[in-house]
Amino acid sequence: MNARRLVIAQSAAAALCAYVAAAAVEATVINFVRPTEWELAWVSDLVLALTLGAAVYLWRDLLTTRRELSGRERAELVLQSQLSVAAEIQRRLLPPVPPATDGFAWAAALTSAGKIGGDLYDFVAHAEGTWVVLVADVSGKGVPAAMALGTVRSAFRGLARESRDPAWIMTRLSSRLHDEWSGSPYVTCIVAAVDLKGRTLTYANAGHPAAIVAGPEGVRYLTRGGPPAGLLPGAEYDQELIALHTGDACLFVSDGVTEALEGEALLERDVVTATAGHSIPSAERVCDAVMARARRGRGPVGIEGWEDDRTVVVVTVGDPSPAYVTASLAQPGFAAATSG
Repeated sequence: MNARRLVIAQSAAAALCAYVAAAAVEATVINFVRPTEWELAWVSDLVLALTLGAAVYLWRDLLTTRRELSGRERAELVLQSQLSVAAEIQRRLLPPVPPATDGFAWAAALTSAGKIGGDLYDFVAHAEGTWVVLVADVSGKGVPAAMALGTVRSAFRGLARESRDPAWIMTRLSSRLHDEWSGSPYVTCIVAAVDLKGRTLTYANAGHPAAIVAGPEGVRYLTRGGPPAGLLPGAEYDQELIALHTGDACLFVSDGVTEALEGEALLERDVVTATAGHSIPSAERVCDAVMARARRGRGPVGIEGWEDDRTVVVVTVGDPSPAYVTASLAQPGFAAATSG
């Protein structure tokens, strides 16, 4: 009822304004022209016709504008709906973290700058007790970067099932992406093979922020590798094997984390702080601490409104399971290998 009254009031106000405007125009014309009685009737008709024409024009223009706005609103709703579906599909691409076993624990978190983004993490298990880990960031942002993630994930999973050798995986992944995209977009990423039984980590880094291993042996930065995957034809990659020790925390991040923290404390301080007072670090505690500070980060200095996807993956090393210790002690040469 209130809406109807408002419409009636607005219509009455519009009619009154039109009447006043028409009367004012007619009075002005009469004052200057001083028409005869016949001419006065003609002027009145002309003013009425012009006023009616203006009213019809404004009415039609309003209808057209409202149709355009409605169309844009519908298009925006469709776009937002499609983005929501795409975001849900993208979330489903992210796998659960590996189960805690042999003293190893895992945690992962990903925060997109918008509804969809260009970051990805993935895990592929091998029967030999090894997990192959991928942390990747497609160049660019938004829909184009998100569309590329499916290709990256599919290629990585196929290669990781064939081999657990990071350099082999990275070399072939880069070749496939370059064949597909000719260098644009490209992917910065790190592939790591975590051997739960051998307690080693082998990795290859493709232009990605250095992963960190922090623990009793100090802090190590995982930088060995090569150029971003898919950027250059025929790119080859080096890999490095490092031993893991009880108390180590391995941290993998995307550049959205490092850029968010630009000019602030180094990432290894988050690891040390999160594990302080704990002989066995908590993967979830480290992941939460790094992501919380990354979300608060303002980004690179001088760039207003900076936003980027943020990804954190953590694996921590605890005491091996009793079964592992028993099996290791039974192996010839174990005491000699450990004593040195």
